[in-house]
Amino acid sequence: MKIDASEQLEYYLESLGELGEVLINSKEPKSIGKGILRITLGIVMASKGVIFLTEEKEKRLKVLSVQGNSQDKSFLLNRSEKKYLKSFEGYGYYNEKKSILNEDLKLFLKSLTVKIIVPLYHKKNLIGILCVGQKFMKQEYSMIEIKLLQIISNHLTKALYNYILINEVNKKENILSLKLLELETLFDISLAISSVLDVKELSEEILWRSVGILNASKGIILIPKKDSPILETASTFNWDEKTPLLSKKLKTFKKMNETGKGYIFSKDELNPIQKKVKEQNLLMYPLKVKKTILGYMILCNKESRSGIISFDENDLNLLSALGNQAAVALDNARLFKDINKTKKFNESILSSIATGVLTLNSFGEIDSVNEAASKIIKIPINELIGNHYMYTFEKDETIIELIQLSESQNKTKAEINLPFKTASEDSIINFSISPRVDEHNNTLGSVISLEDITDISKVKNTFKRYVSKQVVDELLGDDTKLKLGGEEREVTVLFSDIRGFTSMSEKLKAEDVVKTLNNYFSDMIDIVFKYNGTLDKIIGDELMIVYGAPLVGVDDTERAVQTAIEMQRRIKIINKRRIIDGLIPIKVGMGINQGTVVSGNIGSRDMMDYTVIGDTVNLGARLCSYASPDEIIVSNTVYEKTKTMFNYCKLESIKVKGKRKKVEIYRINYD
Repeated sequence: MKIDASEQLEYYLESLGELGEVLINSKEPKSIGKGILRITLGIVMASKGVIFLTEEKEKRLKVLSVQGNSQDKSFLLNRSEKKYLKSFEGYGYYNEKKSILNEDLKLFLKSLTVKIIVPLYHKKNLIGILCVGQKFMKQEYSMIEIKLLQIISNHLTKALYNYILINEVNKKENILSLKLLELETLFDISLAISSVLDVKELSEEILWRSVGILNASKGIILIPKKDSPILETASTFNWDEKTPLLSKKLKTFKKMNETGKGYIFSKDELNPIQKKVKEQNLLMYPLKVKKTILGYMILCNKESRSGIISFDENDLNLLSALGNQAAVALDNARLFKDINKTKKFNESILSSIATGVLTLNSFGEIDSVNEAASKIIKIPINELIGNHYMYTFEKDETIIELIQLSESQNKTKAEINLPFKTASEDSIINFSISPRVDEHNNTLGSVISLEDITDISKVKNTFKRYVSKQVVDELLGDDTKLKLGGEEREVTVLFSDIRGFTSMSEKLKAEDVVKTLNNYFSDMIDIVFKYNGTLDKIIGDELMIVYGAPLVGVDDTERAVQTAIEMQRRIKIINKRRIIDGLIPIKVGMGINQGTVVSGNIGSRDMMDYTVIGDTVNLGARLCSYASPDEIIVSNTVYEKTKTMFNYCKLESIKVKGKRKKVEIYRINYD
């Protein structure tokens, strides 16, 4: 039965209309390819065909959609094969006998009885290929059908190219977000490790942080041993086997000594170190300061959702940044016993946690500054505003160089124990400079943080920043409680962290960021001291609070829970005011754990730091990380001690790194 020309035209128009609907409604290239291939084969009355996408700069063909074959394959292309496929520009009839394609691809096309090949070009770039099989009844293709194939290929090319562009943009945005997160993490880590002076403790902290940020399953830090080629173990993480006997004379260690660079070893390589540690995937980095090797870090087996994978160059770059900071911290710890314990140095160790903040606009001019920064620089705020950083820091070439380096590389730069010259005196500061960007990653200027570590107040005034007045009075009233040493004791730890603070900060002016943090900490710390908690640390926007050390109470755990509840309720009041003022609400997650820790004063007779360490602390931090905004998550030990006092909701147990069994957790219902 012969089809009338008008009927055929109507059929073509309907098919093209259907094609348009596919292009509009389909969001993924798979669905686009499947829909277009179905319509195309229907138009030309063929049962088989395939749409390929090119990958790796036209070095590979990947099946996007196929009909007539169930194989979802990809094919490598050499230079001559690419040239052959490009010869079909516009369209071309495929002849298997004259084809120079590889056998796998030829067999694949043969299975589809391919007769017509239409390359998909965007400008001069080949982004895909449309192949159509033999028509029903083995009829020849008409010129009208060829023209329709070309029209379809043009639409398909535009759709696929638009997807490629969108995908590339999304990839770049994800990379930028990841880099920003990495920079923030590195900054937080640098603050954490810079305050630890014990080499053993510092090695464990560095290794724990490195394993966490790189998702490694285990790790080890080895240090050179005097008068012996065998490396000594400084710390391990999740290392069940015996410490490997590794010599610094091995080729890999010698190369790291010479270059100061790290190395990646995959399961495809046969390295003596891999055999010694009995692991296939390794990431190694030397802890080097100037020309001195302090040690070597070895991480094993990167964990992912799909299982164990090899480390990559991004992992190596991240470990390099962390390793450089770690090496400086280790060097400071190693040299601590040998350096001159001057008054200025002691003052730097016992300095206030108050941090000065300045912001620079894109021209390098100071557009905001807080009171702490003014005091550190010894210049009034009104004289600093509008001043260029080169005039403000004209006596400090190192600071100017760090600012210029940060601006040119668009990266965070930091320096600890930096000599700082003011108009009236010299001091020592911790200095950090970070890019200030908007939501589109456009640079708006820089943020400078200054921490004065030279001016030591009286011990009592300094200690009051960390604990309540009652605790201070009791500790300072009994000198025996201020001696060096540590002991095991039962404590309750409370962690509190602002969710999404970085993204929120990007939407605020610098002065509003400073104001928000100051107001938040003031309210929260008032509540902590109300319940006689000990403020152990402030890290960025995170609080670590301890109950039961240094002073023990029968109701430590109860007071910790009461503190968390009152903090969350206070935040709701704060948020009501912020919403009225047109500001973004603050959302906080909290975690509470109870258990055994090592607590005590760590340092020297002249200078000490009271803290708690142990697995109980680590689990408390993990619970805080797991908590959603406005949520208080507690461990089973906290629940058992206070279940009759508060309203709890049992949650699904969670898997925590470093623990074999899942951890039982509960949520506090405080409304």
